[in-house]
Amino acid sequence: MTVAHVIGEIVRHPVRFLRARWNWKAATLSAIMRGAIFFGATLNLGLATASWTLLVDAAFRIPMAGACAAVVQDVRWAEPRWGGVATAVVVVPVASHAIEITAHSIARTPMLWRGVGASIGLSVLSSAIELFLMRRDVMLVGPGSGSVATDLKRLYHLTRSRST
Repeated sequence: MTVAHVIGEIVRHPVRFLRARWNWKAATLSAIMRGAIFFGATLNLGLATASWTLLVDAAFRIPMAGACAAVVQDVRWAEPRWGGVATAVVVVPVASHAIEITAHSIARTPMLWRGVGASIGLSVLSSAIELFLMRRDVMLVGPGSGSVATDLKRLYHLTRSRST
């Protein structure tokens, strides 16, 4: 299947796509990591400000991260291979950071660029790791996917096989 075909199906049937592929595993992990980044970036302004920033981030991050991971899951084996990689590690993060910047700008998040800078730094690494893991059947949702416990076992075996 081509990248264009995969993206076309997502655009033509977004509700069906999200119902089948919205990735709660990635949404949870992303909300924890990115929320911590924005919380930490504003903590010096007080606990109330940092907590508000965390809530703003979670409000858009949870639905968005699950949708972004769903796209990565669907393009992970698409052809041409470079197109799937480019979509997963460039297009999806650029789109998600545009949404991130917009949401935090509307909410008037203080220290916005400190949080965004750290978030982009995390994306450079996490996008490639997510694609790597999904190609090894870790962090998938939908038919044939495993539980979080199964994912952790697979991750353990991946790290063990790399270290020997």
